[in-house]
Amino acid sequence: MPLYQPPAFASPANTASALAAQHPFATLITPGGDTPWISHLVLLPASGQPDYLLGHLAAANGHSQALLQAPSVAVFQGEHGYISPRWYHSSGMVPTWNYRIAHAHCGPAEQISGDELYTLLAQLSARFEGPDGWSPQAVPAQAMAAMQRAIVGFRLPVIQWQCKEKLSQNRSLADRHSVIAALASGGLEEQQLAASMQAALDSDTAS
Repeated sequence: MPLYQPPAFASPANTASALAAQHPFATLITPGGDTPWISHLVLLPASGQPDYLLGHLAAANGHSQALLQAPSVAVFQGEHGYISPRWYHSSGMVPTWNYRIAHAHCGPAEQISGDELYTLLAQLSARFEGPDGWSPQAVPAQAMAAMQRAIVGFRLPVIQWQCKEKLSQNRSLADRHSVIAALASGGLEEQQLAASMQAALDSDTAS
């Protein structure tokens, strides 16, 4: 499943892993029979092993077994938003959509269980709860054991990272500045996209 990648929007592999860590809610796609398995879940980089992704699915979800047998692709979506032609300095422009996306091409997953699965669940909660928030320790041991039996934890080895950042790099400097200014005056999502566009612009002008 190749990613269409015009040269202007190509980004290095380390940008992909950083985007995935920043936006860990992924779409996981695994071939299976007549149609692919598709699940939406949190995938986090393994501690000290950024080219491994950790996650879990319900044991009742057939995807949890399919991904142990076949390669998968995990898709991570970063900032994105509509770009109006009214925002360009140049005339004769058309609407478009700017975005940042990362693809992780993975080999078959390795199942994890027992203490390793418990550690994974603790890592997931710590990522979003913070050091003083909820943790699996709050769950009685018997209930935690039952919950772990109901899920399949796994480690995905990343074979290749791909990243595409479509942030108006193919437009003039005046157009890029005017689009950034328009987005920066919008809501939080627009401001986040503006910040990503500004970072890309700063990188281009510094090189």
